[in-house]
Amino acid sequence: MGPRELRSQSLLVGAYHHCSQMTPCAQHRIADLGDVPFRGVYNLEEAVQDIEVFYRKIASAGVLPVTAGGDHSITYPILKGLAPKKPVGLIHFDSHCDTAPPLHGSGIAHGSPMRNAVEAGLVDPHHAIQIGIRGSSEILWQFSYEHEMRVMHIEEFCELGWKKVVQEIRALMGDRPVYISFDIDCLDPAFAPGTGTPVAGGMSTFEALQTLRGLKGLNLIGGDLVEVSPPYDHAGITALAGATILFEILCLAAEA
Repeated sequence: MGPRELRSQSLLVGAYHHCSQMTPCAQHRIADLGDVPFRGVYNLEEAVQDIEVFYRKIASAGVLPVTAGGDHSITYPILKGLAPKKPVGLIHFDSHCDTAPPLHGSGIAHGSPMRNAVEAGLVDPHHAIQIGIRGSSEILWQFSYEHEMRVMHIEEFCELGWKKVVQEIRALMGDRPVYISFDIDCLDPAFAPGTGTPVAGGMSTFEALQTLRGLKGLNLIGGDLVEVSPPYDHAGITALAGATILFEILCLAAEA
């Protein structure tokens, strides 16, 4: 129910961005293309194929997609559907690196999309940054370190401050094609309790928005906001934060 609630809360976000002084829906052709149609709900490999096919059609039409998830496993087939000609840069906001090995007999899960994307040659690990990382699952993310992905724990983010973090992101990405993936559990549970794997000690909504605003002008090919879970939410505050972050990514896409 995450995408549906993000749509509902987006009514409160508004159409005008006060920092960039733009109204993206007035300046560009923007539409809600609806949910990905699935052939079934019990076959993970089939679901990945359905997502890839849906996004391949979007990419072939010259459309830049901004996606409301869904759990984080969707990022991998979205990137497959976009079919970049060479590995892209990745800006990944999360409390987890999501580079875990296959668990319980499957490698298709919300804990593994970034590993899957790197192994498939979709993401260049040397131009991938993972921001806000924390928690007790560090042992699962050795892949990130072995492949020299830039892992920025939340402690380092807070010590540097969002302005210096923006400078590092921009230097790492340069002018290459970039994809942004934002897991709502990057935010502290005080700002986003409605998610399946909350981890205390995360970013504030303000820090996240300011960091995203600093990425204006990057060569964005798409983005997503994932892991909003309405049953765990209170008064819609997580979905509202998610819809607001989605709007920030939409504005970056419009300017790109």
